[in-house]
Amino acid sequence: REICDGRTDCLNGGIDEMQCFNLEINECKENEYRCHNGLCIPKIFMEMNFEEAQCLDKSDYSINSFCLRFYFHLNLFECQEFICRPDEGKFSCGDGQCVEDFGRCQNNRHLALSQSLSAQGNLLYECWISMVCLTKIMDKIDNISCDEFIQSSEIIEQLKSCKFPLQFPVIPVLYSHVKFLYHLKEIDNMNVTLSLKPDYICYDEQLCDFLTPTFRHGTLACRSGNQMNLTMNAELTTWKSIIDSIKPYFDGCITQHYHTADSHHSSLYHCKNSSKYISKHRILDGISDCFLKDDEQALSELSCSLNQTFQFQCPNEKQCRSHFFPTSICSFPIPINHDDIPFYKICDRIMDLPMVLIDGRNHSDETDCEYWQCNNIYTRCDGFRNCVYGEDEENCTQPVNIKHILFCISPHNYTMKCLPVDQVSGGAVDCFKASFVEFKYRIVPNITFQIYKFRCWNDTKCIEDENLCNANENCPMYNNELLCPNRSQLCYDSDSDKLIDTQDISCQVINKPFPLFSLETAVDYPSLYTIQNKSIKNQIHDKMITSSPVKSITQSEICNSGLYVYHRLGIDNYSSICFCPPNYYGDRCQYQNQRVSLTLTLATVRQPIIYAIVVTLIEDDNDRQEIHSYHQFTYEPLKYCGKFVNLYLLYSKLGKNNSKNYSIRIDAFNKDSLTYLISWYLTIPFVFLPVNRISAFLTLPISRTFNTKHCTLQCDKGSCMKYHNEERFFCQCYSGWAGAQCHIPIDCSMCASNSLCVGSIRNRSICVCPHGKFGSFCRLQLVCPIGICKNNGRCIVVDERMIDKSYMCFCSEQFFGPRCENVKHRIDISLENIETPLYLLAYIYTRISFERSPPTFVILRKMTMFQSDITLYSQVQFQMVIIKIDNRYYLAVLRKFVSSNIVTSISPAQQCVPIHELLTTRLFLLPRIQRLKSYHIPCQDHVNLQCFVDEFYMCLCTKERHSNCFPLEHQRTFACEDDVYCENGGTCLQDQRICFLNILCVCADCFFGNRCQFYAKGIGLTLDDLLRYEIRPNNTLNDQSLVIKLSAAVIMIIFLIGTLNGFLSYLVFHNPNSRRVGSGIYLRLSSIISILVVSMLIIKF
Repeated sequence: REICDGRTDCLNGGIDEMQCFNLEINECKENEYRCHNGLCIPKIFMEMNFEEAQCLDKSDYSINSFCLRFYFHLNLFECQEFICRPDEGKFSCGDGQCVEDFGRCQNNRHLALSQSLSAQGNLLYECWISMVCLTKIMDKIDNISCDEFIQSSEIIEQLKSCKFPLQFPVIPVLYSHVKFLYHLKEIDNMNVTLSLKPDYICYDEQLCDFLTPTFRHGTLACRSGNQMNLTMNAELTTWKSIIDSIKPYFDGCITQHYHTADSHHSSLYHCKNSSKYISKHRILDGISDCFLKDDEQALSELSCSLNQTFQFQCPNEKQCRSHFFPTSICSFPIPINHDDIPFYKICDRIMDLPMVLIDGRNHSDETDCEYWQCNNIYTRCDGFRNCVYGEDEENCTQPVNIKHILFCISPHNYTMKCLPVDQVSGGAVDCFKASFVEFKYRIVPNITFQIYKFRCWNDTKCIEDENLCNANENCPMYNNELLCPNRSQLCYDSDSDKLIDTQDISCQVINKPFPLFSLETAVDYPSLYTIQNKSIKNQIHDKMITSSPVKSITQSEICNSGLYVYHRLGIDNYSSICFCPPNYYGDRCQYQNQRVSLTLTLATVRQPIIYAIVVTLIEDDNDRQEIHSYHQFTYEPLKYCGKFVNLYLLYSKLGKNNSKNYSIRIDAFNKDSLTYLISWYLTIPFVFLPVNRISAFLTLPISRTFNTKHCTLQCDKGSCMKYHNEERFFCQCYSGWAGAQCHIPIDCSMCASNSLCVGSIRNRSICVCPHGKFGSFCRLQLVCPIGICKNNGRCIVVDERMIDKSYMCFCSEQFFGPRCENVKHRIDISLENIETPLYLLAYIYTRISFERSPPTFVILRKMTMFQSDITLYSQVQFQMVIIKIDNRYYLAVLRKFVSSNIVTSISPAQQCVPIHELLTTRLFLLPRIQRLKSYHIPCQDHVNLQCFVDEFYMCLCTKERHSNCFPLEHQRTFACEDDVYCENGGTCLQDQRICFLNILCVCADCFFGNRCQFYAKGIGLTLDDLLRYEIRPNNTLNDQSLVIKLSAAVIMIIFLIGTLNGFLSYLVFHNPNSRRVGSGIYLRLSSIISILVVSMLIIKF
């Protein structure tokens, strides 16, 4: 954890920081994110917001994790495989906690550092004891309490035994070169209650060339304590306080001397007045690396030239800042997007957006509201008068909500008052209005902001309420007890006479609840629907799945992160042993293994496929390609898709050869057929690191897609293949062969006959087991309990524990659940007067929101020629179904409440018309914030209109012919990022970024099939042409569609009849007497041809 951390810790030449400058000049690929320490991870880990850090320094993750010591974790990555974040303390406690130098670790690891500094060296015992206690390095030394020793008079006398100038501690206190020198003169008058300050601080001048020394002590340059923030007046009571005072002077020092070629690298920034070079990626990252802190100044050109996706710019600045900075550092608020406003907030008499100047006029969400109905589903009986005459609050059964209060200043006695909602629209002037000059935002009659804003009596600018309690010293007239502890009680517990007096002014607020999207007045479609009669009743149960807490096993401190186990050697003879995790070794697990810590995230379409994944650590420097270690696991997409798989790969020797090259190869196999599918190649870029932290995101295919014809590599006993993630070829060896060219025979006799031998390590075979077998050599059987899967589900065993969680069920399309016990909800949709598209998308909504949230799920469905009906299945009940064909949207289902098993249809009448076809040119060309006020007009002018769309909204027409709009992501892309599914140039589409439930291929001309795997120059009479999309690859006959089953039955009947007919004909005309008839020979040959034809037909099928 302390190697290449930017701090020299080793005293033998600083070997812990050697070659680490290679990390500083490292650059990542476009699809990678550069960690703060220079390592690279796939960018998708940042974009998908995974809940676990992937960078070694956790610079990709903002949440600090802390792990309890002496607790056994199945996954040690969380605590063991990370170093300290760049923006936290640099001293690692070893359990995930990081503290400042000589800070306190909860596991007391800081005491080990203090003990190492307290070494006696060549000092006299009396001098050593007194220096340890006076410097406050430790509280107790050699069974002597320093507090008691200091209170006695002996400590001064023993201190006089020291020979000054004295170096103490005898080893460096910081960065392996900073040392303290004491030259005490007035020993009898010293204050023993304070920590003894050094008179001089010495250092390596070549590493800190920006510091000017006062004098030299041996080979070290030294400066007086007064020059290093250790003045006589500074009262420092702890050893840590002394270190904290002098440490800023050495943060800008280098750790190693640069080579000339390295210092001129294009990705480096040269610190001012220093020989230090840092990566340009460290500029404006919130962490000062240069002594003069010039790397954190306004370096706009350098900071924005890196094109880092996760940087941000403040509106009033030119420089680009790292994501380590909070966005609150911007002195002005981030610009408001006027297009991003919930529909219910428009024209509700509460200004949610500031005024914007368009064509010389001020516009907001509360201007130009003449077409807007003030009495609508979201304003009716909400306790606040939206209509001028209050008709939206008439005949309401519920009382007015007292929470709806307007804070204002009374014009009569200049006091703050709480204006009730029934007086907001009254004729009398109840509140002062503020002018635009006085306030940051304008307040117009009866229109206010929802955000609390306050103005101090001596200020002219409104501030947010979150800053109110932090600014009380600047606003002396604020009453803390009234405003800050509980502002919501302001109008309940106080009368007008008790409120804040005179000029403390509130810029507004109406405390109004946020409504949910409502379909109460929606027009149901279809109006009459048919519920499918099912023999099996839907069994939908909302179960809260809770994982039983993992019982932690307390471990003794004897085994470091290992298991301490007693074992019996004989009668009354017991011993103990430590079982170490892979990252440790030794009789007490006290040493760390050199290793590769690998994190894999696998994604694929959630289909009933079982994969075998083999990960090997290979030595690349010779043709043997020696395997140092490997790991094999079973991957089942329905259960493990998108989850992290953390692995340790160890080198064959404890001290690896840093002059060699190593790589990781990952092979995927279909466990049902043991068919090889795909391989990935991962380099180990920095071999000098004892621990390499590598992360990879891999997409698994359903079948092999690489064409071996394009490969030119010669393989003796194997097939030439290409790595999926690299332009690099390799030999995929046959069973029993290994090596770069598959030229080395290996012994595979250990593997069972029905398994696959993929290599050998230390004279032991590496066997890939078929489904149903397990063990090192695949000789053990896995069996599912009879009848565990319902409704013809297929049972598989995912691990060898043979417990209930070990069994999984692959369900057919109509069923779901752990045991396929639940029936999905069915949606039958017919297309009327709509040309059959290549494919369509179905957006299924179980709940509609005003927020920008995607549908509950999306179904992609490929269409066949002349197909006009589709059937969709949903695990949950639904309120709305939208069908997207090309760029057109159709409303297929709309219900006030969640429904299921619906038969519906879509036609041009159900199309959601684009807004430009409904509004006049004048209205459509208005700015969108102004155009929104006209969105009720289309529903009122077109009686049969059900819905319409604009750039951001999908709008539904209610029974009252009002518009009810919610955000719809028009620009959402469904293109596959990593296409391992489609063949022959087909366009891959998937419903979500990872762990996609639906995937399809849009084929180029003359190609067809689920994966565009078939080719036809035209329409013919071959089985491929006739059946085309009906064939489901990699599925048994039982899982094929009805068309395929009927075709198979017809073919078998033809085969049996044809074979029988041909066989009997042959027997008849085999007789010479029968052949005397005119066509006897012809009929005999015809019977033979008939048998061959029907045989070829069945083979072709």
